[in-house]
Amino acid sequence: MAAAAATVLLLATLRERRDAPALAFAALTLAFGLWALGRAIEDAAPGGALLATGSLALLGTLLPATAALLRAAPRFNPFYLHSLWLVPLAAAASLAIGHMPADAARYAMAVWALIGLTAAVRTLGWVPAGTDETSPDATRLRYLTAAQVAVLGAFAIDLAAWSLGWPRIATLLAGLLFLYAGFLHVARMRVRDLHQLMGNAVALTVMALGLAGSFTALSVWVGDRLDVFLFNAFVGSFVLLLFLEPMRAWVQQAMDRRFIAAKLELERAFRPLAERLPHILTLDDFLREALETTEASGRIRASAIFLRDDPHVGFQQVASFGLPPRRRVNLISTPAWVRALEADRVLLREELEADRAQPRSPTHAARRDALLRTMDDLDAQLVLPLRTEARLVGFWTLTDLSDTEPFSTTEIGVLRQIAQQMGVTIENSKTFERIRARDHLAALGEMSAGLAHEIRNPLAAIRGSISLLEDPGDADPDEIRRVIVEEIERLDRVVDSFLDYASPPEGATRALDLGELVQGTAAAIARRHAGGGVELALDIEPDLPAITANPDQLESVIGNILQNAYEALNGRGHIRMTVRRITDDAGGEELVELLCVDDGPGMDPNTLERAFFPFFTTKPTGTGLGLALCERLVQAQGGTILLRSSPGEKTEVAVRLPRVSAGEVR
Repeated sequence: MAAAAATVLLLATLRERRDAPALAFAALTLAFGLWALGRAIEDAAPGGALLATGSLALLGTLLPATAALLRAAPRFNPFYLHSLWLVPLAAAASLAIGHMPADAARYAMAVWALIGLTAAVRTLGWVPAGTDETSPDATRLRYLTAAQVAVLGAFAIDLAAWSLGWPRIATLLAGLLFLYAGFLHVARMRVRDLHQLMGNAVALTVMALGLAGSFTALSVWVGDRLDVFLFNAFVGSFVLLLFLEPMRAWVQQAMDRRFIAAKLELERAFRPLAERLPHILTLDDFLREALETTEASGRIRASAIFLRDDPHVGFQQVASFGLPPRRRVNLISTPAWVRALEADRVLLREELEADRAQPRSPTHAARRDALLRTMDDLDAQLVLPLRTEARLVGFWTLTDLSDTEPFSTTEIGVLRQIAQQMGVTIENSKTFERIRARDHLAALGEMSAGLAHEIRNPLAAIRGSISLLEDPGDADPDEIRRVIVEEIERLDRVVDSFLDYASPPEGATRALDLGELVQGTAAAIARRHAGGGVELALDIEPDLPAITANPDQLESVIGNILQNAYEALNGRGHIRMTVRRITDDAGGEELVELLCVDDGPGMDPNTLERAFFPFFTTKPTGTGLGLALCERLVQAQGGTILLRSSPGEKTEVAVRLPRVSAGEVR
């Protein structure tokens, strides 16, 4: 099994790199695999012992030589490194001519391998080569040194096991761990990923040692009695299975806290954004949420979002923070950039720079250099495509606070999932904007038609009156002039109402008593309708809390609602205006409500649905802007207006306004 694992690592190493350090490490891996194979077949095949002994000689020579090449700053003279090959050659010659017994040769080569391992540890050292002790290469070399020290410890364990007659497997296991660490270094595994891989390896090793130790102790305890062993193995397995998952979870969490805490922090930072993205409808809300979350994560120094700008054949920056990057990326001048993103490729500057060490074709090198230039212009370490199922809609650039190996593979996976959701949200927001624009155009068309109708009718009356003045016949000229003046005044009212509706509500607000305002406004309108058959009743709750509003605008709302009620009754009926405090069912907030109820003819569903539409009216002389203006003014005061009615029944208009908060200053 160890030989098979070494073969896998050997092939993976040759696939990754073919330079001198990689080839030396591949030779070391081959020697280890041959040693493991020789140990496996030495009792069954005559050449097994010779293979194991010769492999030990190679290991003793290759260990310090490979360490020197991996570090790229050998502490030993090159002549010394070359002279190391004399030992395995001398051992092979002695075995071939029979001057050295097989056991003596094995022990001698084992000592030689131990010397080579010690020299390799000394060659690598804990202090990395060069001056930058925080560089990725330095970190990977420290892992490699730690793995070599583990092999030294495993050798001591196997020596003790040999003296006691126990199985000797520690060196095999630790040797594989060392080869795995060496492969990660040769493959230039990113340090953040290396931390996680080693953390997972430690977690699994702890679990495996616990299981192996339990069954070893059980085997020693029961001896050769198979029945007792099987019974105790069953009981022990049952107990281990009960505790296996909690123990695994505890060990994994401990490793996660130690090695991938940054990934967990990144997940926690972006989880709220991932939950909110499906519910965001507008592009402005999306951009604000995305950048606020990114900046608040504490990991990102700069970020920008670029969206596809098809009319100008490129990508336009729509939001960013940090240093201002390039504003546009043109599809024509940077085709390699667009092709990479269209292929749904995540661009990482570190990988592109590492690719320079493995030159391929000139075309590939040109594309890589073009991508790096664009990333430099964008001040980006990581670029994620923003896609829908059908097309690329933009890209998201990120720059970590750390300049070396900013994002681990797992962190990139987290950000990639966020980017996928962002692409869908962008497309949804554009669809929502199209629907809203269509609705706005429809409302504008309906409002324009209503305004044209309201202007055309008075103009027709004025035109007809002027024609009569030219040839009055039996018509009274004074009556004709009166009609002209009335129609001009009607036009003036339409224009004033439209301007009131179109302009944003302005004016100072202050704390006021809604009951007093209703009382004064109702009295003025009642005097205007005095002598009719309409009864007006007021029910005002005492000690009402104050509200904050513009008194003139609110008086206009009350007057309009009451005037509509009088006109709906047509001179006969009852109106009741109630002012009271209520509690909002949704948020539990205390509100002050004005409720106007009349027992007029009511409204059919179509009229009720369109009552607040501008220029919609059922009155012969109405402008259709009264309730629409009331709605705008009430919303400007932070309130709501509701309308309830049925044909042949009463009509209710409810205006609800928030009370002044305790301690609020206006």
